[in-house]
Amino acid sequence: MENLWLADVLARPAPESVRFLSRTDVVECLAGIDVVAAVKDALVSHHSGRTILPGEAYLSWTNRHGAYSRSIGMPGAVLENGTEGAYGMKIINASVSNPEFGLERAGGLGLCFDSRTARVTAVMEVGVLSAVRTAAVTAIAVEAAGYRATRSLAVVGCGTQARVHLALLLTRCPELSRITLCDVRGPVAESLAVELAARHPGVSFSVAATPAEAMADAETALFLTTVAEGYVQPGWVRPGSLLVNVSLGDLTDEVLTGASALFVDDVQLIVENPRRPLGRLVNEGRIAPKVREDRPSITATLGELLAGDTVAERPDTGYVVVNPFGLGILDVALFGAVLRRASGADIGQALELV
Repeated sequence: MENLWLADVLARPAPESVRFLSRTDVVECLAGIDVVAAVKDALVSHHSGRTILPGEAYLSWTNRHGAYSRSIGMPGAVLENGTEGAYGMKIINASVSNPEFGLERAGGLGLCFDSRTARVTAVMEVGVLSAVRTAAVTAIAVEAAGYRATRSLAVVGCGTQARVHLALLLTRCPELSRITLCDVRGPVAESLAVELAARHPGVSFSVAATPAEAMADAETALFLTTVAEGYVQPGWVRPGSLLVNVSLGDLTDEVLTGASALFVDDVQLIVENPRRPLGRLVNEGRIAPKVREDRPSITATLGELLAGDTVAERPDTGYVVVNPFGLGILDVALFGAVLRRASGADIGQALELV
């Protein structure tokens, strides 16, 4: 028996379609976009109160292989000077067992919304966009914290994030000449070092057996791993260096509380998320959310640095930590830029919804 009861009861709305952008389409669009400028503008807009940033939706489980898996939904909007800006949502899913099956650890979809009708206007592959956004934040943090002239860099974790970070930083840090790679999967780090050396003959690439070895001579260290517990010890940190805690879990409590300066992207998100080490330390009262003299504290946000409200000082004997939690509005800003590029150049595929 067929269910025909729905066939004639629905109204006949106007036709609707969405623009679908594959990874290839997204990469083609990104070639014509200054991603650092787009992310920087969004950070300044957020600092100026011209954004909407709801809390993220977080779902985690253990898959049948015993691996940690999760899905995160991150809606947001960037309002440019009170006019229509970018509205959308990032859905980013990951499982730590994915690389065993030839998959990237994380992947998902980026959605663009029409500000007038609230309809979804575009769907795009978000894995590469998420990596590009993260790398752009790191590049901005390196420059805003006063480390653009860094000569030596340590990269702990050599997956997709490392590839994208290095591709971007090598275009923006002209004095960068020594890069040390480290990964628990030694052959992965070695393969990446060989690949990068062929592409950048003017830069020295080496592989370290441990994070401590990688950090020993690094003015800047990036942590791009999937660890759940901190392991970096204060004694490993080179005086005067910058630690960019991208994966959020690598630094021990002692390293976080001992920083000369601590920069974040959004204080409230950190306070509301005690799952992450810095959020836990803030909620325990061991790190203050605002600058205080009597205890370790968050120094400023990246938006405050970019707006000139706070000036970063590079220490001689201490060290600086950047802990970028990850703002969905930065992804949404990039989604908007990609969609504008795709629409203007007719990139992607129109999929009929109605």
